[in-house]
Amino acid sequence: MIFLLPVSRTHSAYILFVSEHLQQEYESCFLRQFYSELIHWVLAVDLSQTTSLVQHRYSANPKGRKPRDPADLLRSLLLMNKLHVVSIDEWVHKLRTIPVFAILSGFPKDDTPGVGTFYDFFRRLWLSSRPHKTGRNKRPLRKPRAKGKKNEKLDPKNPKITDKLVARVLRSSGSIHYAPKEHDLLQQLFQTQFVLPSATKGLLGDTSALSVIGDGTPVETGARSFGKFLCECRKSGNWKCELPRKVLLRSDALRVLHRGQSS
Repeated sequence: MIFLLPVSRTHSAYILFVSEHLQQEYESCFLRQFYSELIHWVLAVDLSQTTSLVQHRYSANPKGRKPRDPADLLRSLLLMNKLHVVSIDEWVHKLRTIPVFAILSGFPKDDTPGVGTFYDFFRRLWLSSRPHKTGRNKRPLRKPRAKGKKNEKLDPKNPKITDKLVARVLRSSGSIHYAPKEHDLLQQLFQTQFVLPSATKGLLGDTSALSVIGDGTPVETGARSFGKFLCECRKSGNWKCELPRKVLLRSDALRVLHRGQSS
């Protein structure tokens, strides 16, 4: 697979692009006012550093057509999430049929990316050749524990887990080694373009006096990293089914990318 160096532009150039194309496409002020909330939402975020952060994921010897600006692709995905579109195919269709979505993404209305372009961008953001963090595609299943009675708290699944984690940190104090993770690039994008600008604007309060807390509340997402069952083995009591599953991957990391500046 050949990755080419991306083309980038400043945030000011992007704002000028949006202004000119919106005036050409929507001469009526009423139509621009209809999308005013979405326009202000997307123009507030400067994503111009995206190219420099992901440049190492492209080839230094460009061949063929130049790739699209990564900032435009990331911005388009944020818009997709903002509008609650969950399918790349559906979003590509909207970009090609609703000009305002293409323009706010940074694309001319008659030159929008296809489905494959977005999936190529996903592969550049995920620093691994495998879709899963581990080598196994299926987790071993266990029969679910019996639920407690009303207003009765279940016993902890991992007793004294906090004590074990504290002991591990104290043992390795001063010599903590960070191993690279598959999602490191997403974390860098989030920190550089959302967290740090938010801190500069004072949205995070006094950053020199922050406290870190942990919360074990489970958060439900739409992702099924180990696939969807295609059989009914569990209904018959077989919790160690080895039959194939349908893999459903969904990136929920982009949900938090805009929160730093939208708050």
